[in-house]
Amino acid sequence: MDNFANVKKIFKIFSLFSLIIILFKCCDTDFDVNAEDKEIIVVYALLDKSKDTQYVKINKAFLGENNALIMAQNSESTNYLPSDLEVKVYKTIDNEPVDSIYLVDTVLVKEEGIFPSNENIIYYFINNNFLNGNSKYSLHIKNVNTQNLINSNTNIINSFSFNNFNSNAFLFGFYNPSQPDTLKFLSKTMEWNKVTNGEIYQLDLKFNYNEDDGNNLTNKSLLFSQPLEEFTGGVMTSTIEGSKFFNFLQQNIEENENVVRRFLSIDIIMTVGTPELNTYIKVNEPITGIVQHRPQYSNIDNGIGLFSSRYTYTEYNIGLTTDSRNYLINELNRSFE
Repeated sequence: MDNFANVKKIFKIFSLFSLIIILFKCCDTDFDVNAEDKEIIVVYALLDKSKDTQYVKINKAFLGENNALIMAQNSESTNYLPSDLEVKVYKTIDNEPVDSIYLVDTVLVKEEGIFPSNENIIYYFINNNFLNGNSKYSLHIKNVNTQNLINSNTNIINSFSFNNFNSNAFLFGFYNPSQPDTLKFLSKTMEWNKVTNGEIYQLDLKFNYNEDDGNNLTNKSLLFSQPLEEFTGGVMTSTIEGSKFFNFLQQNIEENENVVRRFLSIDIIMTVGTPELNTYIKVNEPITGIVQHRPQYSNIDNGIGLFSSRYTYTEYNIGLTTDSRNYLINELNRSFE
């Protein structure tokens, strides 16, 4: 997961979640397809204090006699008209509202897939210091036609930092040619302490480089994701192995003698998620055991889905040691100079 991720990850997770709901509804034999419809609002939202814009995805689950995959392609089956919904987020302290903000609708482009991409309606608001760690947040969605009301609550993750980290002096050293062959590739362990409301931690390295084909200079990047870490007590760590780092680059950058590539920098990205997000991710992991029943998890009152929080921390423009850069240029065989 994006496992968390950016908005693109939100859409991927939400689309999978919505498809599970649709297939479950269409395969259940304990209902009358001619019975009166029951409104089911599906919500997916992760508030992120580190971001200016906050997004809430709202759709409807549905029943139908046709193929579920065909029905899912009809935007009218999955989308509410924006005029049908009133979407609002309240800031509360000690369960008392102290501020609120209305969300407005927009249409964002999404990847082609099962669900319609041409009318991808999403609701948003601009943070503008509305989010802070001392408050709790309540989402209220009202269907103005049916008067159906759903709500959910979440705490906010307020901040993050690595232990004893100085970005100005830090370089990634993944290779040392003076060591014996079995020890030439080095590892780097990042350390941090648990933050309030944070339970899961995803560390990513964004490898930035450019590519010159003689006519165009193109900036490119790759995301090297580390295993998801769950808080179990004490100081938390994530170890980045140099051999895996270079293998990742070799597997994801094609060999091409007609271009010249130059390393630019590495961005360190840590995404922190709440206990509710951790539960949601675990429930939606692939089923591998004999028992194929998938439990449902939702923290939406009178609806289904997830309303929770994450925090995205980024350190930009981290470099490589000279030995690591030389390995990239001389040993990787990917046209770096």
